[in-house]
Amino acid sequence: MDPPRRLLFIASIGNKAPYRKTRHSAGHLLLDAVKPLLPTTLPQTGAFHETWYSPTYMNESGPKLVRQMEKWAARQNELCMKLFPTTQSSYPTTLIILHDELEAPLGKLRVKRGGPEAASLRGHRGLISVCETLRGKGLHPPRGNTDFSILRVGVGIGRPPSREKGAVSDYVLAPVSEGEMRAYHGAAEGVVKVIAEELYRV
Repeated sequence: MDPPRRLLFIASIGNKAPYRKTRHSAGHLLLDAVKPLLPTTLPQTGAFHETWYSPTYMNESGPKLVRQMEKWAARQNELCMKLFPTTQSSYPTTLIILHDELEAPLGKLRVKRGGPEAASLRGHRGLISVCETLRGKGLHPPRGNTDFSILRVGVGIGRPPSREKGAVSDYVLAPVSEGEMRAYHGAAEGVVKVIAEELYRV
């Protein structure tokens, strides 16, 4: 089997304790479900992908996430070029962001390529933080450079029944139920499929 074509930094964004198991942290809970599937579903690709949980609150996700991704990608690119030489000068990197998707049906995946220039971030503060950090470092949006790309993978968390002020905040910071957790786990195989396709994308 040919080696993968890209390096993937698979990062979840959400909130730290005591909000780790709330709807706003559905990205973390989704990554919990995805990680056990990767070794068996994607054999011999471990050098090409990394999973990482943002350790900060949602609206502060960008700086640490981008810094960690850059360090990992530089190290792994050098290693993979030695192990799997290619005609290209380096392996391009894709940042895959797992996050909660308000308004989307529970457990439904929404996959979008690119930052706000491609599709609205819809006010998601974690995505805004990441994209602003990338823009500040000149990594995105691309300017003739195709060595880096973004793939946003949102998992649906539904929506609050009320539109009153504070209803959204109360909803996303509420603990997830067992049924919601099952829905996130049910979405994991779809995420693994996305990851596998991205690994070999030219």
